Amino acid sequence: MLSAVIAEQLRARGHHVEAINHHSQHEALSDSEVLDLARAEHRAVVTNNLVDFRVLHHEAITPGGPGDFGMVFMAGNYRRTKADVGRIVTALESKLEQFPGETDLANGETWL
Repeated sequence: MLSAVIAEQLRARGHHVEAINHHSQHEALSDSEVLDLARAEHRAVVTNNLVDFRVLHHEAITPGGPGDFGMVFMAGNYRRTKADVGRIVTALESKLEQFPGETDLANGETWL
């Protein structure tokens, strides 16, 4: 959902983040496969695809579900142009500071 430039800037600030579209082998993954990969790598997912990922998140955290390492949702009208990269990096860095440990957002959600 987001430019790989955002992940690059966050990594330059010392954060261990990845952009799914930065790896060609990950570009064709389905939403559930993205969540499986995030779970395997102990990562939260950042997305504005609420329709699909809210359902996947709910299924993951229901009793007996596999859980997840959290979701950072962006409203569909959250601006994501090139001019907004700095603002998005700042907002995501704030979330990384709010939830610094890999399990701090586990099975939870937050919003930009």
